[in-house]
Amino acid sequence: MSLPDIKSWIQDHLGSNIKVVEQAGRKRTNEYEGVLSEAFPAVFIVDLKSAEQPAHVSFTYGKILTEDIKVVFV
Repeated sequence: MSLPDIKSWIQDHLGSNIKVVEQAGRKRTNEYEGVLSEAFPAVFIVDLKSAEQPAHVSFTYGKILTEDIKVVFV
């Protein structure tokens, strides 16, 4: 999958429920669940459901390309 394909895939799912698993170290991961709220030219924004985490989190499309994050639409 190329970067333009990833951008278009993300933009096609605006408003959808999303789960993002981010590699945070050797054997650590961070999981985020929420709604894909916005997509900009370099990043996309997820509004989180959990009150323990910040209200929003942003990710770059390149992180999907390099497999630093895994994205699943629920």
